Amino acid sequence: MTAKVLFEIPDPPYSLICAAVICGLICGKAFEVSIRQKTKEWFQGQSTQPLSKVYEVRLFIPYLGICFWSWVFVGSTLTVFAVTWVIGFALSTFVVLTSGLLVWFQLIKLLKALEKGGSKALESNSLF
Repeated sequence: MTAKVLFEIPDPPYSLICAAVICGLICGKAFEVSIRQKTKEWFQGQSTQPLSKVYEVRLFIPYLGICFWSWVFVGSTLTVFAVTWVIGFALSTFVVLTSGLLVWFQLIKLLKALEKGGSKALESNSLF
């Protein structure tokens, strides 16, 4: 059973790759709209919460969607290159989890810098 799972190469899931791209783009657009709305509310003084508080449902759910569909895309794409589902999605888990966490923490750092110094703080090289 284990040898079959590790070494049997399935047909490439082209439809799953296309679905992951489309759904990932939709989640990305939802995240963009949410982050723009949050910064606009903060800038206009309509929000009492700090800008760096990113653990809101309107930001977290679309970001999880981006990460999930990226995971599906990378895992499915690896199966096109003669990698089994198990190996492809294991590699995809590592890549998407690490990059997703790094991007999330960089977003927090970016919003804190914007909160402290305004848009001038984003122009300095000390952020990255």
